[in-house]
Amino acid sequence: LRLEDEHGVFLLKGRASTFKTSLAGSVEGDSIRNETKPPKQPFFLLRHGQSAQFNVIFKPTLAQRLEGKIGLLVGDVCMTLVELVGEGHKDEFTLDGLKEDTQERNAKSSLRKDIIDAVRVNHIEFGHCPVGKRCRRTFTITNHTLTQVMRFEWEADTPFQFSPKVGHLHPGCAKGITVILKADVPATFRRHLVKCKVTKINFELPRRKVLDWDDQMCIVTWKDVTWKDPAARWPKREKV
Repeated sequence: LRLEDEHGVFLLKGRASTFKTSLAGSVEGDSIRNETKPPKQPFFLLRHGQSAQFNVIFKPTLAQRLEGKIGLLVGDVCMTLVELVGEGHKDEFTLDGLKEDTQERNAKSSLRKDIIDAVRVNHIEFGHCPVGKRCRRTFTITNHTLTQVMRFEWEADTPFQFSPKVGHLHPGCAKGITVILKADVPATFRRHLVKCKVTKINFELPRRKVLDWDDQMCIVTWKDVTWKDPAARWPKREKV
């Protein structure tokens, strides 16, 4: 296996079961001749029916899209090529728990463009939902800053509803978001774009004295009513 990685951000690591059954040394035989020197390239002897499993780890050092390749060499011939694409970010505000859109692909596009486009899309797949019924999907938004409070607002209308739609996100905190799809008539939604407006805000009070808030929260007070049920031990209370 040959890992081509210009920036050194990808790591190809065999699993424990793979090393126990298959690892034989490097292509150059370094691990056989010198046990203290790590092999430059993983080299495996696979018997009939055997398989080898690997983890590919991405640890970006730059806030940009990074690429690499894994080549499978049999002798001197490259039999298979695996494209590696990752995107490093230092975003202050992120969406977590969303899927990459790997299904909506243009058959005429190249493999390289296809993979890159898929990585850049935050995608929610609702599937088939009954007409008139609410279908829910959830994900998380996160504020990665250390001191800055952020205000978020989803610019979405029927048939997609976000809950909460507007709110505050304190430093280092995350908040769950629910997306509800309710269609009153049969319809197909493909690549329906939804935007989230994020603004940095400041409070007059110290941040530690400001409570979390979103449009799903409310303050409820109760008061005693003037009449009393003869069978009740305490006055009846009602919500204000």
